[in-house]
Amino acid sequence: RAYYDDLEKLGANTAEITVVANNWLKNILIDEFKVAEEQIKVLHYGFDTESFIKQMKVKSLITPPKNKKVLIYTGRLIDLKGIQYLIDTLGKLKKERQDWVCWIVGSGDSESKLRVKCKVLGLDDYVQFLGKRDDIPALLGKADIYILPTLLENQPLSLIEAQIAGKATIVSDVGGLPEMVQHNVTGILTPPGDSNMLFENINLLLDNEQLRKKLGTNAKKWGMTHWSIDQGVKSLLEVYNDAISMRKNGEEDVPHNPLH
Repeated sequence: RAYYDDLEKLGANTAEITVVANNWLKNILIDEFKVAEEQIKVLHYGFDTESFIKQMKVKSLITPPKNKKVLIYTGRLIDLKGIQYLIDTLGKLKKERQDWVCWIVGSGDSESKLRVKCKVLGLDDYVQFLGKRDDIPALLGKADIYILPTLLENQPLSLIEAQIAGKATIVSDVGGLPEMVQHNVTGILTPPGDSNMLFENINLLLDNEQLRKKLGTNAKKWGMTHWSIDQGVKSLLEVYNDAISMRKNGEEDVPHNPLH
């Protein structure tokens, strides 16, 4: 462990500036790997919001069933993403109400056992595995609630896309996600690995259309500004300029060796 900690510290200190996506990762580097705070710059991703919104209008062969709300997950199908807890939750939800379907978009090592789990819970008519797709913007446009039940996360693109699509989101309260979602304002934070609380939160948004729309509207308003690619590029250029200045100043401080 000490070897890899030293390796992480060395990597983080090699450049003039180390860029991270959020304060969660910044604090890990400082607290666990003893990287100097002044070394680190927090710089969130830039995202082409205009292009994504245009892609939402592209026709998709997947259509929601009538009179049912659409829950959607987009991402890899691996245990770390917590999909197993979402499936458990949907088993409970089916016993309570049947006015929903869930689209699982993506592929991964856990897909086969997740399919088996759905069959055991009698969810064949409620959960659709759509595989890896290139029409995610259009699918998000047709969905009502985006869910990310992950056990660990940095700054997922799938959540950024859901916010730009103006969807109510339910995401785990882990990693960098609390910096992306303000609880009960731009989405709902839920404890990771807790299918009971996830059930309560999904049920709440299915019942409360006004809250669902408010969260989606707030998320889009915040996301269109926060994830602006123009602002992202501007901030990145500022980091590069600072790094260049630091490199030049460092070279000027090095004594000249007349033998070289």
